[in-house]
Amino acid sequence: MLLRRNCISRRSCGNTERMKALLLTGPRKLALETVPDPTPAPHEAVVKVAFAGICGTDVELFVNEHLLHYKMGYAKLPIIPGHEWAGTVAAVGRDVKNLKVGERVIAEVAMGCGSCRFCRSGHYNVCPDRKEVGIINQNGGFAEFACIPAANLRKAEGLPPEHAAIAEPTAVALNGCRKVNVAFADRVLVVGAGPIGLLSLQCARACGAASVTVLDRDPARLGLAKKLGADAVIDGSVLKPADIPARAKELTQGEGFDVVLECAGAAAVFEHLPLAVARLGRISVVGCFGEHHPTINPDLLISHESMIVGAVGGGSSYGDAVELLRSGKVQAPAIVTHKVPLAEGPAILASLSERKGPAGALKILFQP
Repeated sequence: MLLRRNCISRRSCGNTERMKALLLTGPRKLALETVPDPTPAPHEAVVKVAFAGICGTDVELFVNEHLLHYKMGYAKLPIIPGHEWAGTVAAVGRDVKNLKVGERVIAEVAMGCGSCRFCRSGHYNVCPDRKEVGIINQNGGFAEFACIPAANLRKAEGLPPEHAAIAEPTAVALNGCRKVNVAFADRVLVVGAGPIGLLSLQCARACGAASVTVLDRDPARLGLAKKLGADAVIDGSVLKPADIPARAKELTQGEGFDVVLECAGAAAVFEHLPLAVARLGRISVVGCFGEHHPTINPDLLISHESMIVGAVGGGSSYGDAVELLRSGKVQAPAIVTHKVPLAEGPAILASLSERKGPAGALKILFQP
């Protein structure tokens, strides 16, 4: 046994004990199973999971029809999903120096190869050979315990565990802002008021945006956006996508927004965004579009010198995401709406895949 510290639970001390985990074995085939407890390799740590959030990517993984990783064949099932989670270190491998048993941690998702030119330049989230915790060939946090390289764990002391579980989506939102350099005097439009959109609103504020407007079709979510600091909201249920550019100009003295953070994967809206940004405008694509492929007129990008850039995962923003949550600049309690046991996982994922789910749900957390 390659442990350098005492375990805080006998369950994590070896694979003779067995834990509960949600195991995905095929499209829409998710079940609560009893599996061996993980044992850490010399460079790994075992974490007792406190809370694990459900992301839209988890729903796409559950359906398993459109995720690029699986369609191209370099990600395979079975897998324990869950990439938004926090917990307490239960055991560490003999070579782990940066963590101690009992410390509260969160997990970075992307696990780069470490040797390609992308990893060497710090962009391991786009490594072509990467694993992703709970998504690509690496078990995640929909379980009592999770085991990953210690290098992918970040300390989250001082945060309640249910708040720490929001660090990963906060890092995603912050990475989306940083890809387009949200800064002082920028007028920002956030498309989508789901968890990532509402976190992007708060991260844009933390980055210094002069104003933030939020577009969504749900009045309740737009109301929450106002409470979280949105200067204006646009009700997409009464405004056609083609009318968004005109509304954008009304809100920005005829110029358009300096930055758009697309957090919804809304193809019909995306097609009109180049006309909703100002000259030199920047569009950060955070939401995933699945099988819906929007079209745009490249001439609009050329004539206005606009920019569209993709943002995948949290990049190098995890540490700052923890600080934003700790400082209260990002409010986790506003995002977390439900806490449920793992046993409800199959039913909840099936419901969410049909665009149903619990009433008023934003971020649902599993509590193993």
